[in-house]
Amino acid sequence: MVFGALPTEHHEVQVLTTSFQFSGQLETIGALLGYINDANRDSFSLSDAYLTPLTPGAPMKGISRPQLTIRRPQIAFLYFASPESRAAVRMLVQKHALVVYTPVAVCRGYVHMPAEARLRDFMDVVTDEMFTISEARIFPLIELPAPFPLEADLLFVGRFQVQCYHPA
Repeated sequence: MVFGALPTEHHEVQVLTTSFQFSGQLETIGALLGYINDANRDSFSLSDAYLTPLTPGAPMKGISRPQLTIRRPQIAFLYFASPESRAAVRMLVQKHALVVYTPVAVCRGYVHMPAEARLRDFMDVVTDEMFTISEARIFPLIELPAPFPLEADLLFVGRFQVQCYHPA
């Protein structure tokens, strides 16, 4: 039996943390959702990266780096620019309208859960560090220094950045 290497793909992404806005190429290995939520992965590496601070009037302006690493627990929102990348993510059928609050933005959309799950138990059901919201609408709480999609058919949200949530 011959085993082949897992496929490597590059995805154009945009990322918001509580302090910075990033854009660049995220290299993934294997299934996209599995890579994003790999329990052994604490960070993501971006190539051809651009980093801009979110602090108004910050003395540091945007910088380009050939390579930089973002710690996954710091990510509030992760957006894949390519429709093909977003289409590769399979979601559960049952969906609930939800509003989540993070330090940088409020997001309204649909979370996908197992059939037996209740929305009020959402954060107990979702154990992955990154969960998806479909048909997302983003309402920034601060002025973003660069364009970020305010509407997205699919958006990843960092579970540890969610401060509160409620049904929409």
